[in-house]
Amino acid sequence: MQVKQIMLVGLVSLLASTGVQAAELQRITLREAIAQGLERNNQARAARFQAESARSGATAAGQHYLPSVTLEEAWSRSDLPVNTFMMKLNQGRFTNQDFDAAKLNNPAPASDFRTVVSVEQPILVPAAWAGQKVAQRGAERQEAVTEQTRQQIAFQVFQLYLEVQKAHAQLQAAVKALDEARESKRQATVRTAAGLGLKSDELRAATQLAAMEQQNITAANNLTLARMQLALATGGQPGDELDVAEPLQLKRPERELSGLIGVAQQERRDLQASERGKEQADAALLQTRAGFLPAVGAVGVWQMNDKNSPFGRDHDSWMVGVSLRWNVFDGFRTWHASGQARASRSAAVEQLEQARKEVSYQVHEAWLRRIEAEKRYEVAHAAVQAADEATRLLSKRFDNALATMVELLDAQTALNQARANLVESDANLTLATGRLYHSAGIFLKEVQ
Repeated sequence: MQVKQIMLVGLVSLLASTGVQAAELQRITLREAIAQGLERNNQARAARFQAESARSGATAAGQHYLPSVTLEEAWSRSDLPVNTFMMKLNQGRFTNQDFDAAKLNNPAPASDFRTVVSVEQPILVPAAWAGQKVAQRGAERQEAVTEQTRQQIAFQVFQLYLEVQKAHAQLQAAVKALDEARESKRQATVRTAAGLGLKSDELRAATQLAAMEQQNITAANNLTLARMQLALATGGQPGDELDVAEPLQLKRPERELSGLIGVAQQERRDLQASERGKEQADAALLQTRAGFLPAVGAVGVWQMNDKNSPFGRDHDSWMVGVSLRWNVFDGFRTWHASGQARASRSAAVEQLEQARKEVSYQVHEAWLRRIEAEKRYEVAHAAVQAADEATRLLSKRFDNALATMVELLDAQTALNQARANLVESDANLTLATGRLYHSAGIFLKEVQ
């Protein structure tokens, strides 16, 4: 008996400490939790950086027609006849004496500092223009992927928020079941002491009370874990906890199934990513075909040469020119690359078509699952009412010695199970509604 009293005192202390911690916990609404998750969640931050990287790449690809300017400073020393001849010529120090055969064949070592400023200006580069299109479509695709990641994170936060709310309801149901088990134990003890009951009834009630105490401990721990998961999803540290500030409710969909499927085809970001992927494959095919076209560019060079110092100017010179480069034959590499791009584009088209079909199916499935969850909730609600009435009647019969303790405890067990099913059904209905919005691509719009 002393051991049991110690266990009861420990349980009460645990529940009391849980209540104190709950009072100190930060409470947050669903909108606040989603906003915080989208801002602080590491996956959301990574997705934003990936989109930024893709945008920077597209911007860089679009600058191909701007001129490139290069500054080069080089030093060399040599006694090779050709090198020393060119060094003196570039430095403007070449004289008639340097035509002496002995000096030409056996020149003294010479040094040269060469400063070169070169400017290259692309004029016509079809492959670069097509490459810009590839990069732009890739950036748009990454933007869609990033938005899809945001939708997924928001839905994940919604699920965890719902888990905390469900854990609260389960704990309340466990506490109520515990109170009822204590009352049954008290009744059994009183009846046994008065000689109106059996010792076995008292023991059976004690067993039921112990089971409800264990269930209560598990429910309290589940609530703590649910709070920790919610805090982690919203960018918190391991061990942090967040509690819900308001009941979570979602309105029934206003659109019919066909309307939701049409919205999904327009709003689903993963589908938009597939569309951008197909357009990127189109641009990649254009880029490979551009390899058959000529490229035209201009170049300008200004050069200074000095014998003694870097960036010196014993003599300077310049050169300008225009070049045309045409890939006439490269061993059929460009031809086969074009074939590869055509096949990749065909694959992208097929993937896009399959994605559209899957989106329609997912919306249809979510619609049916929501209808199922709604009907299950109605059945669970009716079951709780029936079980509650049955327990009430059996309690009165037990008080009048017209029912056994076993019958009363069986009725209470059925009531506890019905309450648990109702909590689960209520959470599943809200989750099914949220999943329907998520599958239609409008989850953030609906919850915000």
